[in-house]
Amino acid sequence: MALKNCVSCGKLATEFAEIPCANCGEKMIRCKRCRQSSNPYKCKKCGRDGP
Repeated sequence: MALKNCVSCGKLATEFAEIPCANCGEKMIRCKRCRQSSNPYKCKKCGRDGP
C-alpha cells in the first residue's frame, strides 16, 4: 500500500489521486478528503493554484 503526501493538507494518504498540474504538467498528489472538499492546492513547481 503506497503512502504519499497530499499537496493540499500535507498529510500522508493511502487514498489519493495523482493529477497533473494544468500549467506545467508536474504530478501532484491530492487525498480523497481534500478532493471531495475542494480544498485549495498549489503546484510546488510553478505555483499555480486551484480549488
